[in-house]
Amino acid sequence: MSEIVLRNVCKEYEKGNFAVKDFSLDIHDQEFIIFVGPSGCGKSTTLRMIAGLEDISDGELWIDDQLCNYFDPKDRGLSMVFQNYALYPNMTVYGNLAFALKVRKASKSEIDEKVHKVARILEIEHLLDRKPAALSGGQKQRVAIGSAIIRRPKAFLMDEPLSNLDAKLRAQMRIELAKLHKELETTIIYVTHDQTEAMTLGTRIVVMKDGVVQQVETPIELYNHPVNLFVAGFIGSPSMNFFQAHVTEENGRMVVFIGNPKDGKKIYLEGRRSELARLRAMDQDVTLGIRPEDIHEYADAAELGIEKATVGMNVTVTAREMLGAEVFLYFDEQKKTHAVRLHPKNQTMTGEKIDLYFDPKKIHLFDQNTEESIFYREETV
Repeated sequence: MSEIVLRNVCKEYEKGNFAVKDFSLDIHDQEFIIFVGPSGCGKSTTLRMIAGLEDISDGELWIDDQLCNYFDPKDRGLSMVFQNYALYPNMTVYGNLAFALKVRKASKSEIDEKVHKVARILEIEHLLDRKPAALSGGQKQRVAIGSAIIRRPKAFLMDEPLSNLDAKLRAQMRIELAKLHKELETTIIYVTHDQTEAMTLGTRIVVMKDGVVQQVETPIELYNHPVNLFVAGFIGSPSMNFFQAHVTEENGRMVVFIGNPKDGKKIYLEGRRSELARLRAMDQDVTLGIRPEDIHEYADAAELGIEKATVGMNVTVTAREMLGAEVFLYFDEQKKTHAVRLHPKNQTMTGEKIDLYFDPKKIHLFDQNTEESIFYREETV
């Protein structure tokens, strides 16, 4: 069992200057928890407090029902993998893997057995006689991970372990980490700024901003139901499109006008979304958010049955990206550039016009003062 609980944990460097504030989270056994957020948001500091490399200013850290605020790092039963590999350059791969066991005075036979077992899992047995200088970045990271897992810790803490690798190696290592998590059946807490890593690896994602937790959810829930404007814009690539809009009633139906109502660009709301808009945003200016894949050209909108619920926005394509399985079109509206993800059969070129339709069931509305989602947790109202 590897249960880690943080209760109102804070890191204060100077009076009133918090790197992390009131961080509370229950991390369950065998979870793969991801901390994400912009640089300086406190995600690495939180990880280092769990590891014991940073003191906790306030709050409580519990590991397997033990209060661990004042435990030395070596007594917490955790292993950490750093961004810069942290290998001993004068030792071979075998020596790096064996070091933690030698410190604990394990027998030679036990060390040899465990080194070869870990090397097999990570597919680095053929590298055991090499020194770090003779390894590629991906190989070094495998050795660093091997050095962490050989002790069979209660949990692994990983601080942007793939950030020094090129795109192809990162993709490969993501798959290896997912397989490793399943094979080891252990708890992993992972810090990254990479959206793809967060969405593909995490069982739950913790989004942070300015030292404060914004939302904790599974990847799919986080993507589909962001709690506020920051989370909506941070999760997803390309990011969510945002428009200034106005909510009102027209002929008994709730409608969202994009920009100036006189322009006639509008989306009709139905069902629970209509009720929530009436309750929370009637006759108010709001920020409308919609993901690139939820904007459609006419044929797809008609197939989805949404072409009559939204007035097509006629826009000029300012850029086009063909990525094989999908095409991205970009257009300017309200002095910002927006993205649309379409099927590659679309042949609209830069400079040409296209009618675009928003899926009313996929739009997000955010209060312009609080930046909170008007539709979040619809069932609670």
